[in-house]
Amino acid sequence: MMRLLQLSDLHLFADPAMRLKGIPTRETLADVLAHIDAHESDVDQFIITGDLTHDEKLETYQAVRSMLGEKVKRCRILPGNHDERSVMRQAFPDAVAGESGPLMFSTAADRWRLIGLDSHVPGQVPGRIEPEQIEWLGGELKTHADEPTALFLHHPPIPVGVPWMDRIGLQDPEAFCALVESSPQVKLVVCGHVHHEFSGQLGNAMVVTTPSTGVQFVPAGETPDFAADPPGYRVIEFDGDSYLTYLVRLPEVKYTPVAD
Repeated sequence: MMRLLQLSDLHLFADPAMRLKGIPTRETLADVLAHIDAHESDVDQFIITGDLTHDEKLETYQAVRSMLGEKVKRCRILPGNHDERSVMRQAFPDAVAGESGPLMFSTAADRWRLIGLDSHVPGQVPGRIEPEQIEWLGGELKTHADEPTALFLHHPPIPVGVPWMDRIGLQDPEAFCALVESSPQVKLVVCGHVHHEFSGQLGNAMVVTTPSTGVQFVPAGETPDFAADPPGYRVIEFDGDSYLTYLVRLPEVKYTPVAD
């Protein structure tokens, strides 16, 4: 069996005192990592699905790297809408792929195939998977058609039922969705971006989202609202051709969000 932890939407600032909607995101990330150290000692791999920073500064990515410590050696990192690819490459040359272009990966994990996709669009909040990446993904799914597969990306490819959030999800997702629907080995699609828990279905795959390590959104409404829910992370356990996934939230709410 292999155990993987997903972290998402860290939203750190270069200034340690900065808060996002009243939440000290550096402190909440430290709390999440401490909880992982205390309760998740048998983690084989970490995948961070975007928005590591809120300001896209090198010193902020370096702070994230420092906080992760030895975990970086087991990390794969994907960008979100608040990230900057070139700066991520500077800070995490060992955890992101390639010298230019989208940050993607395809790797074997036990009997599974794990594929990371880059839905970042520079200067935009919504995401997109460009045709070249769809072509690459199609090739990977064809080459590894006999391997159960989990996909990871920042923006969810299907509606999550929150009107304002659905407007800033994955744009023009038809080609991506068609590829997943025609690839029955894809059993799981793991996303961030929405700052709350969601599960849905796309073809043979369950689509899930995960709470932020910092600020949580209320999963409803026409405009953003913030929830006094504890930070969390997702556990995925791969065993043979099957998997089990569940959320872990910290046991208490230490910080309450505030409106601007």
